[in-house]
Amino acid sequence: MNQKQLEQPYKEGMTGGTEPPPSPSFVWVVVEEVHKPRTEWTYRTYTLTEDEPDMLCRSYTELCACLHTYGMTPPPPDYFTPTPEEQAKGVDSIVRGVMRPR
Repeated sequence: MNQKQLEQPYKEGMTGGTEPPPSPSFVWVVVEEVHKPRTEWTYRTYTLTEDEPDMLCRSYTELCACLHTYGMTPPPPDYFTPTPEEQAKGVDSIVRGVMRPR
């Protein structure tokens, strides 16, 4: 691992060759740039024990892979779509929770 990778507070994408993340029962997903087309959204995952993002995913497909590493079944893509109220407010990012099935 190079110095830049050691200094990053999260793992960009799924290509780091790093150890697997812990297995939380709940993950927050921050979806950024929701005013742009869905293909330009980014997703950051946060566990309840971390203040910094765990992973940055540049697509829904990468987010699904990330959630699978936590043992979670990804919700459908529409789960991450802003609500009409959020769209009316012109929000730039939204937060959604994902739980591991019991």
